[in-house]
Amino acid sequence: MRKTYICLLAALTFVISSCNDWLELQPENNQVSDEYWTNKEEVEAVLGAGYVRLRETMEQQLVWGEMRGNGLTTGSGAILADIFRINQWDILPGNDFVKWDKFYQVINYANMVIKYAPEVVERDPSFNENVMQSYLSEAYFLRGLAYFYLVRNFRDVPLITEPYMDDQTAFEVAKSPSNEIFQQIKMDLEGAVEYAKEVAPTVWEAKGRATKWSIYATLVDVYLWTEEYDKAIAASDAVINSGQLGLLEGMVNNNNNWYRIFSEGNTNEGIFELQFDFDKSQTNNLVSWFGSNQRYSVTEHTVSLFADYDEDIRGEGSSYLDGDFSVWKYLGSEAETGIPRTYSDQNWIIYRIADIYLMKAEAMVMKGSGSYDQAVELINQVRERAQISAPVSAASTELEMLGLVMEERGREFVGEGKNWYDILRVASRNDYQYKDYLITQVLLTAPASSAPIIRSKLLDVDSHYLPIHIGELSANRLLEQNPYYDNLN
Repeated sequence: MRKTYICLLAALTFVISSCNDWLELQPENNQVSDEYWTNKEEVEAVLGAGYVRLRETMEQQLVWGEMRGNGLTTGSGAILADIFRINQWDILPGNDFVKWDKFYQVINYANMVIKYAPEVVERDPSFNENVMQSYLSEAYFLRGLAYFYLVRNFRDVPLITEPYMDDQTAFEVAKSPSNEIFQQIKMDLEGAVEYAKEVAPTVWEAKGRATKWSIYATLVDVYLWTEEYDKAIAASDAVINSGQLGLLEGMVNNNNNWYRIFSEGNTNEGIFELQFDFDKSQTNNLVSWFGSNQRYSVTEHTVSLFADYDEDIRGEGSSYLDGDFSVWKYLGSEAETGIPRTYSDQNWIIYRIADIYLMKAEAMVMKGSGSYDQAVELINQVRERAQISAPVSAASTELEMLGLVMEERGREFVGEGKNWYDILRVASRNDYQYKDYLITQVLLTAPASSAPIIRSKLLDVDSHYLPIHIGELSANRLLEQNPYYDNLN
């Protein structure tokens, strides 16, 4: 965590409704000090800044979740050297994409709200206890989600639960072990559920701000990582049975309805989406990254997942284009038309209901062979929605069953920042029981010339985590480099 001056910038923007102009109120001198907290609007402005910072991590979410896996690779266009090196497992501490400062800024804004929002109840009569608790729920969600990204990528990281208020404060903190980070994440998310909203006044708030369902969705994911499968199943059921969400029909009037998840955004399937809207001057770079600059494309392995399923509406013309392997779900206005989007304002989807079905299936697999049929039923629900006529049957071993889940996730979530985490999660549980699975999956898309080198790196589990950036090490003398990178510059 770099000693950065944390402030609310006048240039911050957020998806806003006409009656709720987030971030219009700015602290005097643009500084969030302990004298700032006087009314509800100021609390909401800081909370909104946390969402904005999370939105600014979008390409890191993509790179961290995809470029070490086998779903995406570098494209044929304007490729950044640092992204190429991550994709080739040539990762050094000076790589710009291993910076974690924006995630810690999300955490810091959340810490500010958690500390100061309760005091505002006494100062602003319009800010009642229930509204305050709802804001705290969102802050705990943001903090938990940010730490979840950090712990999956760096393993041991500094655990900060107090706000960093000004640049004069010495703020050097050593790393905490990953089990403590996961414990804090669970405390934050489990505590956030009680006062979280089940419904919201607008669609964008229901999908773009924390709700009970986005918190439960994140908990499902976290419980899979901490190997608490009963809890993962219970949290999955809470989302599935919420009455607020559901799988979209695959085809409607011969149109690919699944594609609406991306072309429109904020569908009934979406649980938590980073919001963009051209009409509010909120755009992103997805069209540039996947189209005009061709920074990313799907791998031949991804294409092969659809090879036996010509009827799968998620394949060619939807998730990707044949030939140039472009990720069409981020580029097209409709599936299988070749007609591009007018604007680059697609939402970035972090959780949607198909994710819950397949995470629950994974938890069922880990419960033992007696639950394999239930896992297969969930997989087949996702396949049926994709118009695949042939159901899968239960396999005989745990790893084969996990393979069924992972292959379906590979088809469903192309380019959605999940592929590497799926591989690492399967491999690392039960003290790296399936490390060979990770090596095999990564090498599926490795160039033949570099495969032996990559394999030798992957044998060391410390290489599965990113290095701490050299700038962070310089600013925080209590930090120690992650073990694999000790002697790398």
